[in-house]
Amino acid sequence: MNKILKSLAVAAVAVLASFQTMAQTVQDGLKNLDAERYNAAETIFKQLVSSAPTAENYYYLGYYYLNLQDGANDLEKAKDAFTKGAALDAKRPDPLNRVGLATVKLLSGDRAGAKADFDLIKKDTKNKNADVMFRIGEAYALSDKVNDPAEAVTNIQAGLDLQKVKNNPDYYIAMAKAYLIKNDGGAAMTALENAANMGQKLAKIKTLMGRVWYQGKQYQKAQGFFNEAIAADPEYAPAYYYLSNLFTTFGNFGQAAKNAKLALEKSEATPAEKLRYIKLATASKDYEGALSILNQIFDTEKDPIKFRLKGYIQVEKGECADGVKNIGEFLNQAAKERHLASDWGMLGRGYACIKDDANKKLNDSLAVFNMETAIEKGDSTYDYRGAIVNIYKAQRNWSRVAESYEKQIAVSKKGGTATDYYNLADAYMRGRNFSKADTIYSKAIELYKDTWLFPYMQKARAKQYALGTTVDSTFSAAPYYEKYVNLSTDVNKADPKNAKYFSEAYGYLGYKALLVEKNPAKATEFMNLALKFDPTNTKAQQVLQSINAGTTPAAGTTPSPNNNSPSGGAQPKN
Repeated sequence: MNKILKSLAVAAVAVLASFQTMAQTVQDGLKNLDAERYNAAETIFKQLVSSAPTAENYYYLGYYYLNLQDGANDLEKAKDAFTKGAALDAKRPDPLNRVGLATVKLLSGDRAGAKADFDLIKKDTKNKNADVMFRIGEAYALSDKVNDPAEAVTNIQAGLDLQKVKNNPDYYIAMAKAYLIKNDGGAAMTALENAANMGQKLAKIKTLMGRVWYQGKQYQKAQGFFNEAIAADPEYAPAYYYLSNLFTTFGNFGQAAKNAKLALEKSEATPAEKLRYIKLATASKDYEGALSILNQIFDTEKDPIKFRLKGYIQVEKGECADGVKNIGEFLNQAAKERHLASDWGMLGRGYACIKDDANKKLNDSLAVFNMETAIEKGDSTYDYRGAIVNIYKAQRNWSRVAESYEKQIAVSKKGGTATDYYNLADAYMRGRNFSKADTIYSKAIELYKDTWLFPYMQKARAKQYALGTTVDSTFSAAPYYEKYVNLSTDVNKADPKNAKYFSEAYGYLGYKALLVEKNPAKATEFMNLALKFDPTNTKAQQVLQSINAGTTPAAGTTPSPNNNSPSGGAQPKN
């Protein structure tokens, strides 16, 4: 009898140990899933099903397939696992596997069918199964594309209300994700704080908190939480991933590259993780690091994204012809819904930097076309308009330069800046459309609010050029030359780079004083100032000689002062 009791005790201990090991293994699988170690998680869940094909183990295998990298899923495999889990008890199918099957239906786009299934499962469990309510709520927040955050919050809260002891942070984590879909960062943060108070999964929770602040553009706070996540678990790869993104946003590309590398080192280094690293490294301008890993997987990787990534890197490195070829290959192979506006932009940038004089005209045309396409598609990651302008400037195609600036101003939310209008006026000036330049300079002057005075100089010039051979007996440019000299500081006047502009302005005002105001003394004063700033101003010298000789030049017979070129001449930077 004692032997029998002893055997039963040993068996009981063995069974208990088995259950403890199994429970721990499930938790290990979930821990790996939380840490985005997807291969390890899949291996654990498959082993569980193989060694103990229970409803619970089938459920977690299916759950794994609903939560793959970057929000992806494998609905067929998930459905297969849930179906097997539900079929273990034909009379009373496991409710969680039924939730899993309804979730597959939801993510497949059958919202009504999923809702009907969820309602039936809740009815069959008498609305008293907390896990059922939680998993139904979670289902509504799994996808960025197919979701219902209101249903998610309602069901998760119902699950929380059924719990006597609230000790599962996953409830609040799922609720936070639902609030993030609603773009309610405050409520999401409250849910995550409740989760953190349980003292579990702190690395995941702190990372999510950081993402909330990052989404709200509170970058310093986001960085603090990412660092707290790493302190809680230095092996938690997602924290490094988001920290790399954060540093890229700051423009701190060195730290971005460092954390991208750490994210790869802490992950499983699968091809998928390597692709993610390549994207991070490219964004952080670590082109050599990105290319090194890309070359490792290029021949075996089937996803055509490899061509996009290689093409982007090559264009950034100046290997433009090869870059164009690879980006074009991606666009040819990848489904259209995967095309990004930046693909056209980078293709345009590639054509623009190809060094091929024989085909430069064609390449410039293709560069402009593709960058215009990127702008139309909404890509704001690069100054395409500026790049297009530079192409037209190199061609000295000023009408196209002006057209580009017109487009830039037209789409500007603020209606264009002072610099935009100055550049537009300058393009019209160089294209010899002086009347248009005159008008646009007025807008630039208005917007600069006298913080930069050179537009007064250019408007004065434009007014003169617009007249052509017509005699301007009123000297209509005078008010703008007067503004230029009267508003200028002593520092501006002492700068040798500005000397020729002051000489030009005083020379013009001297002509006006002599010919319109009939004031030789004032004219002499201005001409002397013109020569003070530029002793080589021969026209000012000629006028002084005329005044001293007692003769007055007839209106319209004396040339304008020096440095008055329609091409604009050398100009200060704005």
